[in-house]
Amino acid sequence: MDHLQMTHNILRWAVLIFGIYAITKSARGLSKSQAYSKNHKRSASLFVGFMHLQVVLGLVLYFYKGWHSNISNAFADMGNSYLRFWSIEHIFGMLLAAILLQIGSSKSKRRSTDKAKHKTALVYFSIGMLIILATIPWPFRETIGRALWP
Repeated sequence: MDHLQMTHNILRWAVLIFGIYAITKSARGLSKSQAYSKNHKRSASLFVGFMHLQVVLGLVLYFYKGWHSNISNAFADMGNSYLRFWSIEHIFGMLLAAILLQIGSSKSKRRSTDKAKHKTALVYFSIGMLIILATIPWPFRETIGRALWP
């Protein structure tokens, strides 16, 4: 299972890189009135796809490591920042981000104008990225921090 944890840690960088790429493509598309091209769709697909892969690996780890069992003691966990983060905040934050990314990708494809497509993707991807950044166990976070690289 250590290999799965290591893969999950490494994939965070792919999610972040493709997230920045997709957000940048949407922002440039909006500011320069570009057509919503295959490259824009590809950047969105890479961001959403890697996020979904990351969530699947995270869910396997979540259940394998037993963090799900702490949900029954959710109120008791609120006082313990370590347990609260791993059993509640991290998993639900990442699930919410993945849902927002999927909604943003789907809605942007259905918009009638290129400007609306870029704007929709930019809004949803940016909010999703903020949630991702807030729920990653960065090394500077006192009790929950993890190394930047496995």
